[in-house]
Amino acid sequence: MLCASCRRRSIILTESNGLDPSDILSVLYNARSQYVSGEYLSQCLNISRTAVWKRINALKKEGYEIVASTKKGYCLTDSDLPYGKLAITKGLSTKVIGHNIEFHNEVDSTNSVLKQLASQGAPEGTVVIADSQTKGRGRLGRSWLSAPGKGIWMSLLLRPKLHPESIQVLTLAAAVAVTKALERFELPDTGIKWPNDILIKDKKVCGILTELSAEADRISWVIIGIGLNVNHLDFPEEIKDLATSVRAQTDPDKLFDRSTLASSIINNFEVIYNKFVEYGSGPVIEQWKQYNITLGKRVKLFSQDGAYIIGTATDIMPDGRLVIKKDDGVLEYILSGEISLREI
Repeated sequence: MLCASCRRRSIILTESNGLDPSDILSVLYNARSQYVSGEYLSQCLNISRTAVWKRINALKKEGYEIVASTKKGYCLTDSDLPYGKLAITKGLSTKVIGHNIEFHNEVDSTNSVLKQLASQGAPEGTVVIADSQTKGRGRLGRSWLSAPGKGIWMSLLLRPKLHPESIQVLTLAAAVAVTKALERFELPDTGIKWPNDILIKDKKVCGILTELSAEADRISWVIIGIGLNVNHLDFPEEIKDLATSVRAQTDPDKLFDRSTLASSIINNFEVIYNKFVEYGSGPVIEQWKQYNITLGKRVKLFSQDGAYIIGTATDIMPDGRLVIKKDDGVLEYILSGEISLREI
């Protein structure tokens, strides 16, 4: 652990253990462009100089540009930080969400990792982010392609004092947070397909998976998993006509900064989440309607048993239910299901 002097100088991202290099990284970041001696790091962290050297090398392998000098010590340069918790944390303006970040190079699923942390008592606002997932999951049990360097695979933990029926609105809030973050790219024909798929030119760029643990009248925890395609260019044959990425829709020759985008999503989500907790679903529904590409269109809704209904999406209720007016004039209020906006 850091000594008191280091704690005053450092941004502590997560509690260190073993050879986790993040404790050294926080010290170097706050002294950026200035050298920090190996002896100082050794004393602050209560580890050997050899352990300091090993942690520095681990950071270099992750892409951090650290200059070493025999006489001066170590210096983190002013170059762009690689995708990771420090780069994401420095872009945050939140009070709660993202103040406890766990970053992994690879996990099976960020939702699965965060479920375990939630069961162990992790606080609200804990975020798990991975560079890749081996078993990324989407809605309805579908797999989600989550290759390294390609996207934002992130899960947020909430412990709201809300009724379980409010879960749908939290999902809508997450979709709004992502869509708002994408505005900077001026992407054409971008919007939310009910309830939470984000499309660009009718192709999916982001999916959101919400899971919860609840009793009859209260929520224990909610996990919101976000999968956003950022730097993909080549998609498997079976989904190439259904999926897209920020890069594919803007500049194929450019790699986009995932850290800034992840920070923006977290910042946006905390704002809209706090409004929901304080004022109810109204602000969420209002913003969702601004970004939606569903209302007013003919839709085909599929249920899990294979049945479907066809009609016009006319409105969204305060609890997030979609209102579909069938051709016979009957209104259906839909809480869950898969809709298609493609030509019917």
